Formats: sequence, C-alpha cells, structure tokens
Amino acid sequence: MRNKDHLCVMYTSENDLLRFYSNLPAMAKQRIKLYPKWNALSLLNQDYEILKDRMAIQGESETKGPIIEQNVMYKLHQTYSDKQVTPWGVSRVQAPTAWSRNQGDGVRVGIIDTGIDARHPDLRDNVKGGINTVDTSSPFVDRNGHGTHVAGIVAALNNQIGVVGVSPKAALYALKAFDADGTASLTDIAQAIDWAIDNNIRILNLSFGSRDTSKILHQAIKAALKKGILMIASAGNSSETLDYPARHPEVLAVGAINKNGRVPSFSNFGKTLNYVEPGVDILSTWPESPNYNTLSGTSMATPHLTGICALLLSQAPELTPSQIKRILDRSAQKLPRISSRKQGRGIVKVNRVLSLANRLSNRTSPS
Repeated sequence: MRNKDHLCVMYTSENDLLRFYSNLPAMAKQRIKLYPKWNALSLLNQDYEILKDRMAIQGESETKGPIIEQNVMYKLHQTYSDKQVTPWGVSRVQAPTAWSRNQGDGVRVGIIDTGIDARHPDLRDNVKGGINTVDTSSPFVDRNGHGTHVAGIVAALNNQIGVVGVSPKAALYALKAFDADGTASLTDIAQAIDWAIDNNIRILNLSFGSRDTSKILHQAIKAALKKGILMIASAGNSSETLDYPARHPEVLAVGAINKNGRVPSFSNFGKTLNYVEPGVDILSTWPESPNYNTLSGTSMATPHLTGICALLLSQAPELTPSQIKRILDRSAQKLPRISSRKQGRGIVKVNRVLSLANRLSNRTSPS
C-alpha cells in the first residue's frame, strides 16, 4: 500500500471508519488496507471513484466528512544519494585534477579487509573478484562495513551518484580475511597475501594492525614485495608507536590528518611513519542502508594513498615498489608545526606525484 496509485482516507472517528468499511463488498475489502489507530484506510484510485459516494457520513455536515489525500512519497534526508559528492579527502589529495587524463584504469588493487559489497551501486563495476580466506566456500560478502568503506575511498565510481573515490576506475579485489566482528587470524591474512601474489595484484591495502609482530606475516610481506606488490598499511589508532604490519620496512605506513591539516590524537606515530593522508570524518560507501557512512581512523587515511598509487601505476605501469616510494618521498609536502614522527614526510597529493613521475620518465626516455 505504499504505491502512489493509492489514496488515503481519514475519518474523524473509528466508528465512522468502520461504518463505511463494514458495508463494502467483499471484493472491495480485499484491496483496502485499514489503519484503525488513525481512523484511516488506503485504497486504489479506481476503487475510490466507485466507492466515493459511500464515504459520506450519514447525518453529518460536509465539513465533517473524511479527508482524502494522495499517498505522498517521502525521501530520506541524505544529501549524497541522488547526486554525487566528492569527499573532502579526495579533494584534499587533488585526485579530481587527474581524472580527465587518468582514473586508475585497470590497476589491480587488493583490499585485505572484511570483504566488499560487490552489489553496491558505487562499487559493483569495479569489483573484479577476490577470495574469502575466513571461509573459502563462501563469497567475500562484507558483514562489517569496514572493507566496503575502504574500497570506496580507493575506487568508488565516478557515476554521478553517492561518492567518488581517488581512482574511480581501479580494479578492486576483495580479499576477505576479517570476519564480521572485525578480527582476522594471522593465517587468513597470510593466505590473502598469497592469493594476491598468485593473481597479479599490484597494490595491497592493509587497513589493520596489531601490537604483536609475526615472522610468518613478515615473510609473506617480503614474498609479496619480491613479486612487485606495493603494500600500504595504516599506522594504527592508539596514540602510540606504529602497529604491525605498518612497522615492517617493506610496507608504506600511513597516519591520519583532519580537515584542518592537523594530526588527530589517535593517529600512531614513529620514525618509520612514511606519510599522512585524510582520515577524519571520511564519507564513503557502506553495505547497509543508507549505503554511505562517515568513519575516522588511519584505516581511512591508507586507501587515499592506495588510490594515489593506482593513478601513478596507471600512468607508469613499469614502476617498481621502490621506485614508487622514491617518487612519493620526493612529492610529499611537510605540514607546518608537526614533527616528523607524527607526519613522516608529510601529505602526498596527486598532482605532485604524477608530475614528478612524468618528469622522471622524460629524463630516462631514449632520445
């Protein structure tokens, strides 16, 4: 009875409502929905034309008759569902300035996380596959939301709805190693890295961490780097030194900044922190209604850099992880009045990265 082809009728009392309803033919009653608490009912427009003469209340003035209304349709109060917005972090890293030339087309990005909602209208065209290492017999459905949020920051579609990611045409691969409660075992993560090695993933986003180190995980990371996979990890949200795997030297460690260019108190720090990216009040995709959510954390900062690197690899696919790191190091901009322990080399932005890569490419090209 939510269809706009229905009319709503409200009487002044329940007795008047029931007097009308009880005298209707059985067939008419089947198509009518009663709302006795409101002294109301709804019926099809065509039934109203047939029954409207019966609706008058006997012995009452015309002003006391029923109120007839259209079945008004309402929308949720969300500003991002029917018109695309560019989240502030995507703007801060200057991603939109590159899209006329490069949107990360086809660069294979693995998201080791809680899965990705592959049916999301802002992601479905970019989700190309993946694996569930928690349960290999099940798909990589995201029952937590974190992985879908991270994926949207990297590569939400530039499709005029919802949000847009840093690299809107990157190829996303959901490597579900985390369960619905947001936890993962060492073996599930290592298996996800092995899958990335076997399936030619170019970038791995690692928006997770632990205070404990692991030789097995470190070995898996080394193996991935040897195969040319760039790994980018979140620093952690505990106001202390970096978590693992961000602390491993083979991984790029990312902390967070807010809209004012300050490092939030939660963002982990240390001499091995590489960069900072937007990570506070970040709007991105979500697997449940209303399909978008705002989260904060170094988990949100990390996919901004992942998206930047997808744009870089789309422009220069021959680059190795070590070459990418040198370009990022030279491109990063220091933020004022913040120590290196809290911001690393600073914030990385798309324009500087792609321009530097282009200059270096021109220098090494044969004349």
